[in-house]
Amino acid sequence: MKMRAFGFFVALTGLFAACSPPKYAHYKSVSGDFTAYVPWGWNVIADADRDAFSQVNFIGPFDPDFYLGAPSLSVRWYKRYRPHQMRDGRLEMYSDAQDFIRQMIHDVYGEKSVLYGIGTREDGGREIIKAPEDIVLTESQLTAKYFGILSPTPARAGVQWGVSKDSQGHRVNIRLHDYAVVTVGDGFYVFCYPATLRGHDKGFEYFRALINTFHPYFAGPGGPKFLIRREAGKS
Repeated sequence: MKMRAFGFFVALTGLFAACSPPKYAHYKSVSGDFTAYVPWGWNVIADADRDAFSQVNFIGPFDPDFYLGAPSLSVRWYKRYRPHQMRDGRLEMYSDAQDFIRQMIHDVYGEKSVLYGIGTREDGGREIIKAPEDIVLTESQLTAKYFGILSPTPARAGVQWGVSKDSQGHRVNIRLHDYAVVTVGDGFYVFCYPATLRGHDKGFEYFRALINTFHPYFAGPGGPKFLIRREAGKS
């Protein structure tokens, strides 16, 4: 697969101008395993399951174009072959990053979903891809697997925001979700931007900034130190 340099959507210089609030804040995870730039003023909710799993959700202000009324970003850590119990009681476990991607595409979103490379064309448009793309993250220079996935699904009863109607008049959530998955040590980080088709372009810049400024210091919460090698033979 072609490897792409997934460059900054915006430069980080000048973001902290004195005349107005900054656009981004430098975030350090509770366990200290990574840092990244995240949207300024967004709420942060973190949880963990020992060293097997951790998740940080960044939740933005109300926007009716997003499902449930708010844009969000998340950073998750999964340790290979370590089961994790989700809030609904189900267990999830992945052998590696590729296994996570396979389960997401085939088991969660389904065979009728469409994979997109987003923002990869010169005009910023979307193009259909057959498999996740290799991208290089700017700060860490790590290679990640990236894909966007378009997958309409019935909207839950009572949900008002971020809902569209299909050609038969049924209420649907037209999901356009972005993922980047990067292996670090004996596990992997997953970055997710769960947008709708209607709201997607409003927050994609934040997703690109998040993954491109991501800097891992440990291989997951409580894991061993992780050194970024910027040049062959150097750390």
